[in-house]
Amino acid sequence: MFAEFKYPPDFDHFDYVNPNASKGGILVLASDRNWSAFNPENVNTPGAGIILGTAPMLYDSLFSPADDELGSFYGNLAERITIADDFTWVRITIRPEARWHDGVPVTATDVVFTFNYLRNKLDQPRKISDNLQSSYEVVESMEVHNNRELTFHFRHGDDLNTNVVVSLGKIAILPEHYWRERDITQTTTTPPLGSGPYRITDAEQSRFLLYERVPDYWGKDLGINRGRYNFDQIRYDFYRDRTIAREAFRKGLVDFLQETDPRYWNTAYEIPAREKGWIQQRRHNFSTYVGLIQGLAINTRRPNLQDVRVREALTLAFDYNWYERVITQGFYTRPESYFSNSNAAAVGLPDEDELSKLNPFRDQLPPRLFTHPFEPPRSSGQGHNRANLLHARQLLQDAGWTIRGGTLSNAKGEPFSLTFIVRTPDEQRSITHYVEQLQRLGFKVRVRLVEAAQYISIMKDFDFDFAMQGVGIAQPPTLELVAHFHSNNALVPHTSNRAGIQNDAVDTMITAVLNAQTQTQLIAAQKALDRILLWNFYIIPLIAIEGPRVVYWDKFGRPPIDAEYRTGFPDTWWYDNKKAERIDLAR
Repeated sequence: MFAEFKYPPDFDHFDYVNPNASKGGILVLASDRNWSAFNPENVNTPGAGIILGTAPMLYDSLFSPADDELGSFYGNLAERITIADDFTWVRITIRPEARWHDGVPVTATDVVFTFNYLRNKLDQPRKISDNLQSSYEVVESMEVHNNRELTFHFRHGDDLNTNVVVSLGKIAILPEHYWRERDITQTTTTPPLGSGPYRITDAEQSRFLLYERVPDYWGKDLGINRGRYNFDQIRYDFYRDRTIAREAFRKGLVDFLQETDPRYWNTAYEIPAREKGWIQQRRHNFSTYVGLIQGLAINTRRPNLQDVRVREALTLAFDYNWYERVITQGFYTRPESYFSNSNAAAVGLPDEDELSKLNPFRDQLPPRLFTHPFEPPRSSGQGHNRANLLHARQLLQDAGWTIRGGTLSNAKGEPFSLTFIVRTPDEQRSITHYVEQLQRLGFKVRVRLVEAAQYISIMKDFDFDFAMQGVGIAQPPTLELVAHFHSNNALVPHTSNRAGIQNDAVDTMITAVLNAQTQTQLIAAQKALDRILLWNFYIIPLIAIEGPRVVYWDKFGRPPIDAEYRTGFPDTWWYDNKKAERIDLAR
């Protein structure tokens, strides 16, 4: 993204892999995703998603990121990429050796088929993430030149930049010739045709899913792949209940778990196998995305929540230090920025580069943004948040809300009601103390625990005051900024702009971030955006994105170093027979 690459053309392998890693063995993982079909319509199939994660299995994408540098992408299916100086078009040449598992070459027609298929899903929830929806809006047409070459043409506008090209590489390319004779929208239990390092060979709904390594995988000798994808088999076993999955791990039925509950991380794995060194616990690197695993979005579409003083009062009422002590037990890092754990987090006062971007909006921004460093509310953590509640009450009074008969009301005597939408008992548990604090301030509070269909309908109609939200932002940021924060997405059904943010300054900073040509420009724009979001109190941050805590049976080899920005599991690990032989589950 900034014209600097760590690796030269035709490099042999990434530095964070073992190019001589042995092939073989099986890796057993637990999944709570109850897959029911293998067509791309089914978003639950582990490893087979069309919106790629960090280690694709069944399908290949056009580009592939490196885990030890930010903002660099290397050709995967794409052999050559030619980009117009003004980003109005990009021409892609497919590698001649790229093949589907049936031996048919991957072609430009496959790319067009995939993008047309996804564009038809823009109005359907959960079929396509809306950062990609934002990028598709600027695709004007696709032109096929021959079997290996095609050009994407983009609509002219201020939003054309490197990000519209990067977004093309996040898609798993589908085989047009396979789906030509099949209905891609209909459920099927027949494993689909892929092109990636693994193929599905066996499955039973609600039981297991088995991938096998493709020994003659067309891309195995590319520099991006050498030393990766080493397990002969990767099996996903379905566990509806997380507690049962932990018990399966403890008995050796599952090899690896990501642990997200502090109670279990601290005590559940203190078993003899750990004392013998057979079980390991460690933290993996992950900073290719920053932001929030979880936050409470405040719906600014509601008239009562459009006053920034009200939103600040609501933020003050959340006793984070109590939440951290009692609910998360210090397991997670407190997010104090939308770009936590990066050099783009806004700290101190704005510097000259930031001010050059912020000053044009000075009359629209909170004055304290220019005079005070942002500090999130703090308390003793003992559950007595008196000072912050008094401050919140004053802000509410300033906004025209007073206590009348024990109820917070406006000048017309209308009560201030708040509705929380939660999907799980854990979400409900995390806001119980907060609800009590809001009731002390006089709010009338309702908590709705809803199932999936209700939730989708509620989000479509924006019928909530508070809702949980994750805000993942790539580093460097791409079009997910538009999805989460831009005015254009505030009223789009099923939007990721859960808070309904409509702010000209935010929109301008997003454009500045996406159009940045240097790291200095990028960081200044990110910090400016961060300050605007923080000082407008759109979301109450709860849990920061950070490297996951994992527990695993120590029968695997792994490279001597973890990549700085993402630990390469499972793609850079391998099965170690000597380690596995020393583990005797009968003892």
